[in-house]
Amino acid sequence: MTYPWAFRGLLMGVFALVLVACGSPRPTEISYNGPTGEPQPRNVNDVCEIFAQYPHWRTAAEASARRWGTPIEVKMAIMWRESHFRANASPGTSSAYGFAQAVNGTWDWYRDSTGRKSARRDNFADASDFVGWYMDRTRQANGLSFYDPYRQYLAYHEGHTGYKRGSYAAKPRLLSAAQEVQTMAAKFRGQLARCS
Repeated sequence: MTYPWAFRGLLMGVFALVLVACGSPRPTEISYNGPTGEPQPRNVNDVCEIFAQYPHWRTAAEASARRWGTPIEVKMAIMWRESHFRANASPGTSSAYGFAQAVNGTWDWYRDSTGRKSARRDNFADASDFVGWYMDRTRQANGLSFYDPYRQYLAYHEGHTGYKRGSYAAKPRLLSAAQEVQTMAAKFRGQLARCS
């Protein structure tokens, strides 16, 4: 007795695995930061070194800070946690992509809301502006201070409604990540004080 359906199912499964393997981003690939082709900063843990390597990133971060009133160190800490400043970062399990790991729907909301239709998630200036915009929306929706990186990150990760519901409370890894963002924001603030 033959089972042609089982053989076809096995072939389809192998074919699907090959397609997924060929299309998935590889975490060890060299990362290029958007249309300018800049590699990931050499030292992602020192904002002064990052801005020395890419002065236009500082200009972009400052422009976003002026536009939204959001502190540079908090935006940089969020992007540090989300992508370690890799333009093409992608978890492969959602539509999250780029420096800020913005998902499709939220990125579209940002572009529609700001009129920045050509903004790209793999462009540092656009990603920095996005994080500032999202922090501003979080302040409006959830009443969170721009200077509270811990809670800003929880709302960034869970969304405004998820944050209101407290969905983060049962996620110890997320709470740990928010603590990392808070620690890195304080570190970046100290570094910015010496390289301003």
